[in-house]
Amino acid sequence: ISLIQAWVGSGVDSRALHQHLDRCLGCLACESACPSGVQYGELIDGARALDHRSESLWRGTLLKMASGLPYRESTGKLLQLLQRSGLTRLARWGPGGLRRLSNLLPALDSAAPLKPLYPATGGRRASVGLFTGCVARITERSAMDAAIRVLNLLGIDVVVPPGQRCCGAMHLHSGNTRAAEHLADINRQAFGTEPLDAVLYLASGCGAQLEDYGRFGGTLNAPCKEISRYLDTIDWPETLEIKSLDRRVLVHGPCSLRHTLKGEQGPGKLLARIPGIDLTPMPDVGCCGAAGSYLVSQPTTSDALRRRTLDAVWDDNPEILVTSNTGCALHIAAGLREDGLLVEVMH
Repeated sequence: ISLIQAWVGSGVDSRALHQHLDRCLGCLACESACPSGVQYGELIDGARALDHRSESLWRGTLLKMASGLPYRESTGKLLQLLQRSGLTRLARWGPGGLRRLSNLLPALDSAAPLKPLYPATGGRRASVGLFTGCVARITERSAMDAAIRVLNLLGIDVVVPPGQRCCGAMHLHSGNTRAAEHLADINRQAFGTEPLDAVLYLASGCGAQLEDYGRFGGTLNAPCKEISRYLDTIDWPETLEIKSLDRRVLVHGPCSLRHTLKGEQGPGKLLARIPGIDLTPMPDVGCCGAAGSYLVSQPTTSDALRRRTLDAVWDDNPEILVTSNTGCALHIAAGLREDGLLVEVMH
């Protein structure tokens, strides 16, 4: 905060100053700890919007690719083809950012195109919109299908607007406020075509951005809610039984869920409904180092921070690790693969 004030207010400027600001994760643990309620997130976003050096041409290109290509149905099929052919290994000789993105990508399965409407099973009692996010459309499609299936069984129509786009979080935190505002406008239009009781999101990083759309001139036309909290607060039919799961599960709490949305308990409460589950919350070891595009722009620091999370997984030795954010899932899973630790990472 002092550096931002010196730069903006007094003209103090240096490469070291900007490197220090760039290395901030934006995890907002400082906001949770601050007794004065300082809105640091807005300060660092504002500083990055003034500093165009924080987004290089290569980083900007990667951001456009990661946030835009998943909305093309051909992208997922092409990535699957490249994986099966072994051509993705060529990325190891490419630029560092491309190499890291390639290492993050899990094995992809075939999936049918998302439909605009999934009707409720039996009587309809509500209608919700599902925000897919960008990267998650490819890497967490199984979680979306599961969410739709559960919601339909609970008597809820699921609307998946085909016109939705990236939430804009990575753009905002990289200093591109104009792109973030444009994406907010697109999503407001996409989710405003019909009445909805709620707009649900699976990735907490996206949710933090969606719930902050007010700063861009208006919110979505329905309350935005994290999927776990929504499912835990509605009535479940007595005839609907949950299968038992005799597995040891470690619950990771993403920074966006803990510090921005204040909903860390949501996933654990929902999972506790599963009979036989051995559920353990991960100890607070700080940010895993994913932080949107941070894992590409600051690889050394990102991996050092991830090490603390991986050590916590080694200590607990679960069969499954669950997390509520796409970037965290990809970053942690890649680290577990490098460590040779056979832990399944799931939403």
